[in-house]
Amino acid sequence: MMIELFAAFALSSAFSAADDIEITKLSEDFYNLELARFEKKLPVRERHERTAERIAKKADCKLPTDIGWVHARVDVALEVSPTGRVTRVVPVDTGCRQLETYVIEHLTKYAGRDGAVVRNGDKKWYRQAITFRWPE
Repeated sequence: MMIELFAAFALSSAFSAADDIEITKLSEDFYNLELARFEKKLPVRERHERTAERIAKKADCKLPTDIGWVHARVDVALEVSPTGRVTRVVPVDTGCRQLETYVIEHLTKYAGRDGAVVRNGDKKWYRQAITFRWPE
């Protein structure tokens, strides 16, 4: 199944030469990206879940449910600088653009500083996911 992406930047831009992956091909290569390891656990607290719930309900997003719970998972590709700073976040299309935008803002806030991702070396792309859940 092809995974479609949206991003705040043009889809014609490319990943770093070392990774040799074009963003338009991310749908094929996403799950081959290394999983990002954060220096500290990324906060996804109750207030973040409440915010995600409000955003998704206001946008009338159709998200998966199971036994009375809504499960919202947003997979993202993260461009990480040589110092470990998240410099770009590209979400996988969930059908809820507003929730994806919230995840971009969340990751930028909590991982947009040097050392946020365990990393040394060249700029590189990683993958990660944030999940939220709330009662139906």
